[in-house]
Amino acid sequence: MHFRIDEGIWLPTFDANSSVPDWVNWIQSTTHSRDVMLVAEIEDEYVGHLTLQTEEWMASQHVARLGIIVVKSQRGIGVGRALMEAAEDAGVDAEYEKIILSTFRDNQIAISMYHSMGYREVGVRERHFAMPQGYVDEVLFEKWIA
Repeated sequence: MHFRIDEGIWLPTFDANSSVPDWVNWIQSTTHSRDVMLVAEIEDEYVGHLTLQTEEWMASQHVARLGIIVVKSQRGIGVGRALMEAAEDAGVDAEYEKIILSTFRDNQIAISMYHSMGYREVGVRERHFAMPQGYVDEVLFEKWIA
């Protein structure tokens, strides 16, 4: 079984055809006791996932870094929003106080969703990613959840 993530070759943890064992190894190697991983399925098919990971610095243990992927064919139907809402609840349960995340500047659908959910844009890393279409800015967001 393979998961097809269109942007996979540009993501730090997966290539475009990561297998279940690849994911299991990644989860086992990165999981902190407070980390959260949520998987979204529709009719028993994987459609996305979200992670909350504890920041490395001791002084930032109240902060969770959020990563989210929704399969391209399933975008725009509420999967991302459902994952984000569940993550905020899970973050409170895990005693996080703030969630941080980032996205590509050209991902306007995600940026609109983050704004609508109360995430505040706190910065931009210009030309941070070298993509086939050229450099892309990284937009940084945060939200206090506690």
